[in-house]
Amino acid sequence: MVGILIQQILVMMIMMAVGVALSKLKMLDEQGVAQLSNVALYVATPAVVIASLAIEFDPKQLATGGVVIAFCIISLVIAILVGRFGCGKPDRVGQFAVAFSNSGFVGIPLIQGILGEQYTFYVTMTMVAATAIFWTYGVYLMSGDKKEMSLKKILTNPNVIAIAVGLLLFFLPIRLPYVINQALTGMKNLNTGLGMIILGAYLGQSNIMLMITDTRLYKACLLRLVAAPLLTIIPLLFMPASFEVRMVLMIIAAAPAASATSMLAQKYGADYQYGTGLSIGTTLLSMATMPAVLALSMFVL
Repeated sequence: MVGILIQQILVMMIMMAVGVALSKLKMLDEQGVAQLSNVALYVATPAVVIASLAIEFDPKQLATGGVVIAFCIISLVIAILVGRFGCGKPDRVGQFAVAFSNSGFVGIPLIQGILGEQYTFYVTMTMVAATAIFWTYGVYLMSGDKKEMSLKKILTNPNVIAIAVGLLLFFLPIRLPYVINQALTGMKNLNTGLGMIILGAYLGQSNIMLMITDTRLYKACLLRLVAAPLLTIIPLLFMPASFEVRMVLMIIAAAPAASATSMLAQKYGADYQYGTGLSIGTTLLSMATMPAVLALSMFVL
């Protein structure tokens, strides 16, 4: 487990280094990064959701998926409360980072390596639960504007539409044509590299000294990587599912802050330098915290 985690973090660091280089070489400016962020948020991520749900229907898997969604919501509520009381109401970016983890790039490879490919379906179920909260409460946190939570904006959000399309493909005996499936796969594969390059570009445009001297960063990192996942163990003790399925939720809960922390901060005019520091800081520190937290949870669960 530790080896898989470290390997995945190193891959992330290399991709981020490319983003830093592009920024320093003036090949990617602030406007370009903002546009790439839109591609990642509204094209690549929806493609991941649709591709993950476009599989053969299985009633037993669906029932377990429903349990996963329910307990994922409980886990998210715990993280939201930890962020709210730990970071304080004024620190909206910190609250967001504590609440939402990087389930896609960190969670999926770890789950594939530790539990097996068949358990990635349940990662998608956590993404279904998280997406609804992400694009409502999460957007409100970053924007500070309740108007951004309007029903029209939620229903027309590409990520919400992707969930609806994905669930339709899962429930109905519909198989995507080869050409569409390949196009979807190509867009899905953009998600990882694009997100890390954007994060690296934000880092290249940031004041590193100002970032590392921000005491808010260390508190939020501790809450995201230690407090939230440890508290998540409690409800998982009562989860009516196998050990492996419970570990899926535990891995997601222990993952670093979502890379979208910096993307949405930039999009809505929040402190994206602080958001970038949280994304990068939690990613680096997770090399130490995730093995420890997961080892404890494996013993308890």
